Amino acid sequence: MSAGDAAFLHEMREFSRLYARRIGVFRGRALGLDYSLPEARVIEEVGRRPGGWVAIELAQYLGMDRSYMTRVLNGLEKKGLLHREPAPDDARKKQLYLTAAGEKEAAEIEHRSDEQMQAALGAVTAAQKKELRKAVAVLEKYLDTEGSL
Repeated sequence: MSAGDAAFLHEMREFSRLYARRIGVFRGRALGLDYSLPEARVIEEVGRRPGGWVAIELAQYLGMDRSYMTRVLNGLEKKGLLHREPAPDDARKKQLYLTAAGEKEAAEIEHRSDEQMQAALGAVTAAQKKELRKAVAVLEKYLDTEGSL
């Protein structure tokens, strides 16, 4: 690895650590709620897809191990936040849906996520927001591809 590549890698890891701290990845509970970050993400993602997710596809989308996803789903189901039904095209697959209580929690997660981001970006000027939008677009372009982060 060249010195330039090593420096770039270091910079990207520093950014990743900064962002993880800013969004509270290591606080134990997400957004001041009684959910771990993976639980909150599952609730949020199932809530964002009205037609439901197939469990295995959600695990792949979130990059979660299947067995860990199963534990998260079991816990959320036990709390009455989601339910599973056989998928219409394959009864072996489980389609995920939020319950009414789960929909309420998804809305609260969305609300608190917005508040958290607003607080983090509160002092950012209009010009800085324009720069950030461009930077995020570049990050998405390079990181949201098969085999990338």
